[in-house]
Amino acid sequence: MPSGTDERLRIYEVEERLQVRPFFIKHRATDKHFYMDFHAHPGYEIYFFQQGSGNFLIEDRIFPLVGGDILLISEYESHKSAPSMGVDCSRSVVNFLPELLLPQAKAIFLELFVPGQDMTHRHLRVSGDTLSRMNDLLTRMENEVRKQPELFEVSCSICLNELLLEIYRLVHSQHSEGTSPISRSSVNPRVEQVIRYLSERYSEPITLKQLADMIFVSPYYLCHLFKETTGITISEYLIYTRIRQSKRELALTEYSIAEIASRVGFNTLAHFGQTFKMMEGMTPRDYRKKLNSGNVK
Repeated sequence: MPSGTDERLRIYEVEERLQVRPFFIKHRATDKHFYMDFHAHPGYEIYFFQQGSGNFLIEDRIFPLVGGDILLISEYESHKSAPSMGVDCSRSVVNFLPELLLPQAKAIFLELFVPGQDMTHRHLRVSGDTLSRMNDLLTRMENEVRKQPELFEVSCSICLNELLLEIYRLVHSQHSEGTSPISRSSVNPRVEQVIRYLSERYSEPITLKQLADMIFVSPYYLCHLFKETTGITISEYLIYTRIRQSKRELALTEYSIAEIASRVGFNTLAHFGQTFKMMEGMTPRDYRKKLNSGNVK
């Protein structure tokens, strides 16, 4: 299982950046062997997949990726990218807090990120002049942050609002000029079925054979298919789901830590504590203490 250290660093990095200023941009970052764990963080995220192919996961949904795709991710929503390995991929990411939005547009723009069953408005495939305008806005914002001229934060706010206006018009346009229909034919429905099952039944004992029988394939083929689609193993996904739910229980309930361990599917309190510390960098008890003190979200 991948170490939780890199994931924690990414989450804390986003939190620290948004504490310094209410936005962050990384434009056209290129990798051939890019890997990302599931993670969640404060603020909203606009994810641009500039080049390459692969998949993107938000909670228990899989989205096929090609160059020109945009995904909108809400606050503390678990997500990860799974680009095709060994293929050059390029991405741009904007993280922001709502305070950067124009007061008269804030509610409308944030509706674009609202979770729900219909995710079509949060996955767009953009091309032509629309894509060029968006990339121009990203480039302008990146230059402002890098050079930091006078009132650069105001300039970034203007660029972000223009960018969200472009996205809003694409989502609500009757003609949808600048967007292309998105085929889900590359997403294996059997993998999605397994992901939904794990997301709903994470607290129960689950075996690989049980999952393979459910979708009528061999355990070996299921492992291969799942890793190829998501970039992680079934075991890693299940453990992450259990830890994610345990954090919610620690935050929102008064159950004891032993009760929470059992409720999310760990056989022993010791295993839960070890796994939680490995992934979060602290024990469940310390996490709850820091949460109550306002230092953890």
